[in-house]
Amino acid sequence: MALYPVPWFTTGGIEGEGGAENYGELARAATYAGTMAATGIIEPSDFRVTALPTPGAAVRVHEGSGVIKSTYPGVFGQSYVVQEDSYTDVPVAPTGSSGGATKYVYLLIEDTQFTGQPPASVEDGPYNSYHVTTTLPQFQPYLLLAQIDQPASRADIQPGMIKDLREVANPIVGQFTFARPRISEDDGAQIKLTNRLTVDGVGPYWGEFFPGGAGVPNETRRMIPSRATHMSIRADWMGISVAGGVNSHGRYWIEFGDQYKAHGWPGGRQYEFYTQQFGFDTTGAGSNYKESWPLMDQVYIPKKLRGKEVTFVFKAGLNASASTAGITMAALGGLGMHVVFSMAPLDQDII
Repeated sequence: MALYPVPWFTTGGIEGEGGAENYGELARAATYAGTMAATGIIEPSDFRVTALPTPGAAVRVHEGSGVIKSTYPGVFGQSYVVQEDSYTDVPVAPTGSSGGATKYVYLLIEDTQFTGQPPASVEDGPYNSYHVTTTLPQFQPYLLLAQIDQPASRADIQPGMIKDLREVANPIVGQFTFARPRISEDDGAQIKLTNRLTVDGVGPYWGEFFPGGAGVPNETRRMIPSRATHMSIRADWMGISVAGGVNSHGRYWIEFGDQYKAHGWPGGRQYEFYTQQFGFDTTGAGSNYKESWPLMDQVYIPKKLRGKEVTFVFKAGLNASASTAGITMAALGGLGMHVVFSMAPLDQDII
C-alpha cells in the first residue's frame, strides 16, 4: 500500500450503511505528529520509580502518561501512548556473590502487528509491560524510566540504588520575547549607571534598574505557565555608551518576582528572585566606545510564581571603587530578553 486510502479520522459511507475502515497506523501517526516525534513522559511526575515503602525485591512505578516513538524495523512516523493509572510493583532479581549489576527499568511496547507473538488475550493484551534487565531492547519501542545500581549479594532495592532516567517528551510549555530599542525620547537624567552593588553595608544586589526609570521601560510583566518548573533566560543590554578616560566596573543581572520591595529583599534586591550576576569592566581608555552585555542563565521557577504574572527587571550596579561617570544607555541602545518556560531543565548546568 502506498497512500492510505482513508485518512485519520474519516467516517465515510452513507448514514445507516456503515462507514470507512480506519487504520491503526494512522492513529499512531496522529500521536507521532501531536507529540513531535518525541519519546518520554508527559509531565515531570509521570512514571516515577521508587523503592517499595519497605524496601524489598522490587521497585514501584507510579502513575503517569507517556509517549513512545515506534522503532520497529520498517516503521516510520508512528508513536504509542501509554498510561499507568495507579502503580505497579516490578520484581527485581537478586544479585549473586560474584558481583553487582547495573539494571534498567523500562516500559516495553509489544505490538503483535510487528512481533508476531499474540498476548494472553487479543482483546485485553497485554501489549506493553514493565521490564528490569541489564541490557536495553534494540528494535522494540520502549520508555526508559530508571537505572538500578545493585550491589553483589543484594535482594532488597534501596532508594539510593535508583537513578532517575526519565525525560519529559516535550518540556517547553511557553516562551516570550521582550524587545525595547531606546529612542531620542528616552534620553534624560535616568540614562547613567551610578548606584553601587553594596549600599550602607547592604549588598551585593542593591544596584538599580538600568537603564533607569522616569517612564522609560526597563521591565516586562509576563504570565508564567502553571506547568513550568524551569526557565532559560537570555537578556541583552545593547549599545551601551562607555566614556573614555574613566574606569567603571561592576555587575549586571535580571531580577524577577511577583512583589516589589524597595531594596527590601535579602541582599538589597528589589524583587525576590534573580539570575546569576555577570561582570563588566570598561577599559578606561581615552576615547569613547560602545559595548553590549549578554546574559544567559537557566533558573528554577519557585512554586509561588507558577501560574502568576511575574515582573522581570534589568538590573546593574557598580563596584565600590568604580567611576560613576563611565556607563550610560541613551538613544540607539536597547534592551532585549527571550525566556523559554519548560517542565524540565533544557540543559544541564555544568558548574
